[in-house]
Amino acid sequence: MLKPDQIRTRIEQMLQQGPFAGLSDDLRLAMRSQLNALLTSADIVTREEFEVQAEALRRTTARLAELEAIVARLEAAQH
Repeated sequence: MLKPDQIRTRIEQMLQQGPFAGLSDDLRLAMRSQLNALLTSADIVTREEFEVQAEALRRTTARLAELEAIVARLEAAQH
């Protein structure tokens, strides 16, 4: 996955070549500002970070199920 700095670099390259090269400086500046604002507000994580968090969630969910079963057995034993 690309990091935000790499994405910004690619955006800069894109704005300097191809169909965007003919745009006025004002339009390119406006596009650059909008794209940077989008990147800044986006919650982007790497695939590795996502996988780590997903595994932590799986472990937590499994532990929660174990604890719920224990509580259910304790509640049943009281009645």
